[in-house]
Amino acid sequence: MIKMAKRMKDTILYWEVWQDGKYLVIHHGTVGDTGESEKQKVPVFQKGQKIMGKLAKEKAAEGFDYLDEDKLFQVVIQYTYEENEMEAAFDLRQSIEELMNECLGWTGNGACDGGDIGQGTVNIFNYVIDVNIAAKTIIEELKYIGILEQSKLAYVRPGDDAYITLYPEEATFDLM
Repeated sequence: MIKMAKRMKDTILYWEVWQDGKYLVIHHGTVGDTGESEKQKVPVFQKGQKIMGKLAKEKAAEGFDYLDEDKLFQVVIQYTYEENEMEAAFDLRQSIEELMNECLGWTGNGACDGGDIGQGTVNIFNYVIDVNIAAKTIIEELKYIGILEQSKLAYVRPGDDAYITLYPEEATFDLM
């Protein structure tokens, strides 16, 4: 998969391409919106990776930059659980990881990078381009599935260690 972004005055555009069998999927739009997708058949005797590289070069000529994962913001979703709720906590972690990959990925803002469980907390780690847009997306999705009230949401700037709470505003956030 190749991911690229272009910062405009008030928006960030995204463009990404990946191979799905005999097709390339090209997905693009404004960060925070689902955008548009199109499929392009990979011609016989051609390699998808080579075509993807050519398409990415064209986007680079239009001002798009390859996404530098070291410059993405880490956004963590946290839940607490009791010791006797370990199985439910694991299931929650799995379902939230899948949900985050869907909602952040299809809005061009990032992806989930897994999570951990221990010491009474479930932590789901996401890496995003824009924290404010990601927070809005995440909060909407968690509210929609009915678990927002149990959630804490915080982020950390690249190269920093201090978490800044996004939701709820008065909450304290600590990775245990």
